[in-house]
Amino acid sequence: MGILAGFLLSVLMVSGVFAQEKAKDEYILKVSYGDVKFTHKKHVDSIKDCVKCHHKIDGKPQDPVKACKSCHKAKAEGKAPSSKDAYHKDCKGCHEDAAKAKKVAGPTACTKCHVKAK
Repeated sequence: MGILAGFLLSVLMVSGVFAQEKAKDEYILKVSYGDVKFTHKKHVDSIKDCVKCHHKIDGKPQDPVKACKSCHKAKAEGKAPSSKDAYHKDCKGCHEDAAKAKKVAGPTACTKCHVKAK
């Protein structure tokens, strides 16, 4: 029985059930123009659809879900746009779409997201 339990535990860990790291509630994105505070929990609570941000790759949902920076680097690589372009297109674009739809929207002005250190 112990061998079976060990085998099942190892299968679950390899499949990512226990190995996937829990996202933090808040992230600070270090950017030369000014740091951006991203409230992951607030977005999860309001959007409720992970694929809105953690988009599909080659038509398949990410499993496990990856952090943006794992694909979107400082400079574009292959089909993946740079982190700056990806954030501005997806994040700012989503905020603009919500505002147009008269829904609660996040900021779109540069200094509302980018905050210079004092």
